[in-house]
Parts: sequence; structure tokens; C-alpha cells
Amino acid sequence: MIELELPPPSERQEQFLREEHKYVGYGGARGGGKSWAVRIKTVLLCLRYPGIKVMIVRRTYPELQANHIEPLRQLLGDKIARYNDAKKQYRFGNGSTILFRYCATRSDMDRYQGTEVDVLFIDEATQFEEDVFRMFAACVRGVNDYPKRIYLTCNPGGRGHAWVKRLFIDRNFRPDENPADYAFVQALVQ
Repeated sequence: MIELELPPPSERQEQFLREEHKYVGYGGARGGGKSWAVRIKTVLLCLRYPGIKVMIVRRTYPELQANHIEPLRQLLGDKIARYNDAKKQYRFGNGSTILFRYCATRSDMDRYQGTEVDVLFIDEATQFEEDVFRMFAACVRGVNDYPKRIYLTCNPGGRGHAWVKRLFIDRNFRPDENPADYAFVQALVQ
């Protein structure tokens, strides 16, 4: 049996890790450990649900490389999961996968038509317009028993600031949005 040692999360990171709402926002202070929490949550989901498919999205591939792929290589090594650079994904021994995708321009969205995942993480969601968020959210589907969730991290500002604030801070929902589906965790530097 292989063991994975994880550093203890902060109080807010733990709150994020335990969240099970359909849409979870985790935002606020820079240095609040949001990317760390995303990495740990993806690994925990992959270990708990054999065969689950998780996707992490950032604006650029270099951001994915620096903030997620390299730290996961250090954390996981090759014993728990294997990284395939050509496919930009980690594959666990139990069949679970973490896909790494980027969206620098609207035309990048064409690549994701037909993509199906169980859980989606949009790291730095305020860098994306709401329609890009909605297009990625459409990838979260399937007929299996895995949880279907979307986690977003964010800092104030950016082109997507208004829609993220509307959903998670102001809680100003449209008729097709169920307020009970949304939760927000405030990131703190401490």
C-alpha cells in the first residue's frame, strides 16, 4: 500500500476541501493557498472515486505547468499516478484521471466540445468571461454516480470579476440559477 503524506490544510482550505455544493467559489487574498487546495482536492477525489475524471483549467499552459503539474509531480511522484505530457493528464492506478486544459482565447474552446468530466476546477476564474465559464461548465456531465461539481478560485479584479462577484458574493441569481447550489469560501493569507 502506498501512502501519501499531505501537509495539514489551513482552516479555510479545509472548509474548501469539505465543500460539496455544486458550485464552490474559493477566493480573496493572494497567498491564501487556493492552488494548493485545488491540487489536494483533485487528488483526494481521484483516490476516493476510482475512474473519476477531473479537469483543471487555467488561462495558459505555462500557468498550469507552474501551479499544478510540477507541484503534483513532486507530491505524487510516479507511484500514485503517472503524468502523460502528450495527453496533459495524470492517470491513477484506479483509472481516475486529472486533465490539464487551458483557454487563452475563445477559439481554444473549440477543443473542448465533446469533453466530458465529473468535476471541473477553474483556477483564477476571474480571468474568464462568463460565457467561457458556461461553456466549460457544460463539460460537467455523465450518467455515472460520481459527484458533478465545479470549483472556482479567484482573486478580485479581472475580466470575469463581475459575474464571479454576482454569483458568490452578491448572490444575485438569475431564474435558472439555484441559490442552494452555490457556496463561497473566503481565502485568507493567514
